[in-house]
Amino acid sequence: MIENDEQLQQAHEALGDLYKLLASYRTRIRPLNLRNYTVLAQGPLEEIRKIQAQIDDYLGLKEAAGISEESTASGQTAVLREGPPRSG
Repeated sequence: MIENDEQLQQAHEALGDLYKLLASYRTRIRPLNLRNYTVLAQGPLEEIRKIQAQIDDYLGLKEAAGISEESTASGQTAVLREGPPRSG
């Protein structure tokens, strides 16, 4: 669980490391054995999903997705903004 911006930075770095690992597998293992590549990639992919879910939770993106789904159902579109919405 991410509780502060330092942990968020660490999570981003972990994602980078996992994607580099997958790229390495793709280069070294996939050409030799696609099945092994697929099996080996499952671990890093699952960890990527977990970390991304933690990032989304910390950033409040799960709540925003819920708002977006509700707005879409009512015909409105929700937009994430860093500042107040512009008028005009």
